[in-house]
Amino acid sequence: MKNFRSSPLFLAVIALPAFSATEELIVTGSYSPVTNEQLSSSVSVLNKEDLLQLSNHSLIDALRQVPSLWVEEQGGPGGITSIALRGAEANHTLVLLDGVQLNDPTNTRGGAFDLNGINIESIERIEIIRGAQSAVYGSDALAGVIHIITQTPGKKSTTLNASLGSDDYSSVGVSTSGSINKLGYAFSLQGKDAGEPVAGSTAKNTEFTSRLNWQQDIHALNFSYRYFDGERTSFPEQSGGPEFAVGRDLDISEYKDQSAALNWVAQVNNIWQSKVSASWYQRDEDLTSPGIIPFDAVPPNGSVIDFNRTQFSWVNTLGDQQKIWANLGVETKQEDGTSEGYLYSPDVYPINFALDRQIDSAFINLNTYATEAWLVQASIRRDDTDGFDANESGQIGTKYTLNDNWTLFANWGEGFKLPSFFALGHPLVGNLDLKPETVATRDAGFEFNKNSFNARVSYFDHHYRNLIDFDSETFKNVNRSRVETSGVESEFNWQVQQNLSLRAHASYTDIDMISSNNHLLGRPQVTYGTSVNYQLNDAWSFNAQYMRVDERFAVSRYTGTDVEQTLAAYNRFDASVHWQLNAQTQLGLSLENLADEDYYTDIGFPASGQLAKLNLRLKF
Repeated sequence: MKNFRSSPLFLAVIALPAFSATEELIVTGSYSPVTNEQLSSSVSVLNKEDLLQLSNHSLIDALRQVPSLWVEEQGGPGGITSIALRGAEANHTLVLLDGVQLNDPTNTRGGAFDLNGINIESIERIEIIRGAQSAVYGSDALAGVIHIITQTPGKKSTTLNASLGSDDYSSVGVSTSGSINKLGYAFSLQGKDAGEPVAGSTAKNTEFTSRLNWQQDIHALNFSYRYFDGERTSFPEQSGGPEFAVGRDLDISEYKDQSAALNWVAQVNNIWQSKVSASWYQRDEDLTSPGIIPFDAVPPNGSVIDFNRTQFSWVNTLGDQQKIWANLGVETKQEDGTSEGYLYSPDVYPINFALDRQIDSAFINLNTYATEAWLVQASIRRDDTDGFDANESGQIGTKYTLNDNWTLFANWGEGFKLPSFFALGHPLVGNLDLKPETVATRDAGFEFNKNSFNARVSYFDHHYRNLIDFDSETFKNVNRSRVETSGVESEFNWQVQQNLSLRAHASYTDIDMISSNNHLLGRPQVTYGTSVNYQLNDAWSFNAQYMRVDERFAVSRYTGTDVEQTLAAYNRFDASVHWQLNAQTQLGLSLENLADEDYYTDIGFPASGQLAKLNLRLKF
């Protein structure tokens, strides 16, 4: 059994995520954990230290420092957030938490996930994989995958955190991890009140996360459970916000998320690992909206949503991950969503729908080192869905190491997204004849690593087809849009001195709506920024961030008709300082929007002004 315990294949699956003796493993974009050198896809990884340096309190602010990842937040913490990965629609990015998919196809945003539903203190690590990933994940992963991973079991630690800030901001939480014999555990309980930094925009939530793992000889079990309960208010989207909205009533939403996952890993022999997984996700949401006055555009409405997803998979990893290996298996997924809603037009009009579907999948992934320096990867997956033709997705990637400093990579992939339950079943705008949206993606680039400096630069080109859009003439959702996005993204990390580090990023995205004069909203063409961390001594550390955001298109309906405007570009500066009083106690001060930049996140929705937050962290 001694030889087995040293097997890198088994070490990779003991926990999610896991770490080898020398470098961290990536668990996203592949059926089995791999090192960065064993994955050709464009990937960014943020650990907890990275996240807290980029933003002590906001996951959204931290992710904006990731190249080609833009998160639009409408007017404060109560507004809906939208992810634009390489210029794509928000519902084209698959969001996972500890391996469980969080996208909800019953919502009005086509299944897009609102990142305000995650507390940054609950996160240990985030992995972002760019490019179509349907050959691994099936539906929804058109533009890429964001995988949020909570605290890892095993390492003994207990942390208390508390924050107070401007405009009645407050948060408090506790997390603990450790092990009892062969059982590792990690628990976190966080509560947050975001205050009201923008008029009408509020958010409160409570989040509990837990993970357990157990190892016995050739077997390992991993379990996770998460509970999230929140409520928020905001001016309705495209209403003109606190500055222009004629009506002053607010959207009110109460929601609850639960998710759980269980997997069993067995190392059958030196070249065969078997993993059986089951997961469950549920979302309940109660939303009421006053609509937009005048009501010609959006009348008062509301809905109560209940969505459930269960998923089972069996993955077999065969071979030697240092030479040649394969992943093959099967998966089945069941989705069930209901929405009970109403619309005043002028009488009460019910808008109820209920849909369910089953997706059965089979897949194979092949990986080989053609030479010691040349990695080649290929995947194919078939998804059979009730009511739709079977979809086959392919993916090919390669990575070539020129020398100790330079590495080249290239990828091609196909993606598809099933129409959301809302797009299919809504009594007013739904269309049961909709086809899945599709994409073909390509990217190529290089990595440079030398001593304390590393860089990654890539070019990407995405071709979307059959995008679902609203047709005002038929008052139905239809397939018609063709969109092409292309651009360049770059990321740099430099340890200038032992106590001084620098991160920088820049992205350029060109969006072309074929045969249309319309614009995709809320997506800047250019973003760039930098983050500096300076460790003065063992007690004092300083962080500073700068970001430049280009112009974005926006539409408002507060006049009764659609009016498009261009939101001005802006610069934003943030800073924080941390004082380590002793081994257990740390005080922190965060200053946001230091220059008090006056800019807008949407028409009539101003961004927060200068904000300050004081943080206390006790570690035992």
